[in-house]
Amino acid sequence: MLFSMASWPQWTKKSLSRLNIDSQCVICARPGGQGVDLCDDCESLLLGCRVEEPGGLVSGLCLNCGAQVSGVSAERGGATSRLPCTQCSGLTTPFTRIVAPYRYEFPVDHLVQSLKYREQRVLGRVLGTLLARTVRRQQSAACPLPEWLLPVPLHVSRLRQRGYNQSADIARWCARDLGIESRARAVRREYDTGSLAGLSRAERQYRILGAFLADEHVAGRHVAIVDDVMTTGSTARELARELYDTGALSVELWVLARTSSSR
Repeated sequence: MLFSMASWPQWTKKSLSRLNIDSQCVICARPGGQGVDLCDDCESLLLGCRVEEPGGLVSGLCLNCGAQVSGVSAERGGATSRLPCTQCSGLTTPFTRIVAPYRYEFPVDHLVQSLKYREQRVLGRVLGTLLARTVRRQQSAACPLPEWLLPVPLHVSRLRQRGYNQSADIARWCARDLGIESRARAVRREYDTGSLAGLSRAERQYRILGAFLADEHVAGRHVAIVDDVMTTGSTARELARELYDTGALSVELWVLARTSSSR
């Protein structure tokens, strides 16, 4: 028999809220940090896309193409910049901001794959919280929060097969932490594109063309697409195109990790 917490007496809920249940690190199983099930040692292993260097310089991955960028001035490579490489610095992008805190390398890749393929859905809360922390650090008057988070949707057949959408799990916990809305049903995938792994950028763009349909209520809104990993960006760009065509005012891209173009 299942019990809903909503039906429990108020005193029971208050008693449960006062319980000090220890956090456990999802990597090493030692005590975790406050608000996220990672210990400090394991969190330090998560490789960032951006690294501060001596002399006020930064290095990291170009968030547009994944190329390694080194020796950029801190002003040009500011916290909310895309840290563009030479080839991408003059290119236009549909995204008003790209948030990608980590490189898609161990142990981040292991955490993402465990959430995506091994049904370890507790990781959705961990990864969503980490993403929210990065967004909060970048938040400013010039870079306010979007109104809605839109997880990249799965086709209904793939969702039925997997049972859940890992991007929706990340978006839900991220939105909860930031106090904004996650709208998993505001956009849908019209046809199953199959796996895009191993395809070139051009092949991905062709395969994903016309795959999404956005709800009319995105018109006039500032939104952010949420996904687990950015590889070529073809899926996110096609979804952004559909959102703008439907009337969205601005589209950001929030991903937990960025692959390196050298992978």
